[in-house]
Amino acid sequence: MEKNDIVYICSPLSAPTKEGIRQNMEKAAGYARLVSGVFGCRAIAPHSFLPEYLDDHIPEEREIGLAFGLSILKLSRAVIVCGSRISSGMQGELKMAGELHIPAYALLEQEGSTTLVKITQEERMDEVQVCKGNISE
Repeated sequence: MEKNDIVYICSPLSAPTKEGIRQNMEKAAGYARLVSGVFGCRAIAPHSFLPEYLDDHIPEEREIGLAFGLSILKLSRAVIVCGSRISSGMQGELKMAGELHIPAYALLEQEGSTTLVKITQEERMDEVQVCKGNISE
């Protein structure tokens, strides 16, 4: 990953309540700020702001949101997986990234340091492998 590369933040959005979704949006925005600040790239998390404007429960708006996210993913030089679980939406993003040969990394925060660990193609769909050292939700 080079300075100013676009990287895609992949983290959970879904939650049982609106407040939970709001919290996940804020976490995604925080992950993007953290990754940009530490690694000097342009990290973007479409799910940190799109739910503010598009209703996921309206099929047409959900499709627009998903298409926007995938168009950003296609521009990205890497996918950064954040959090301690992989949602169904994240699985789709990781699958697409694999098909596009975009490298994926897990964001790890331990004892005040932030590192990225490369995720192999086989690990992309294995939630335990991807999330074993990630930040807890």
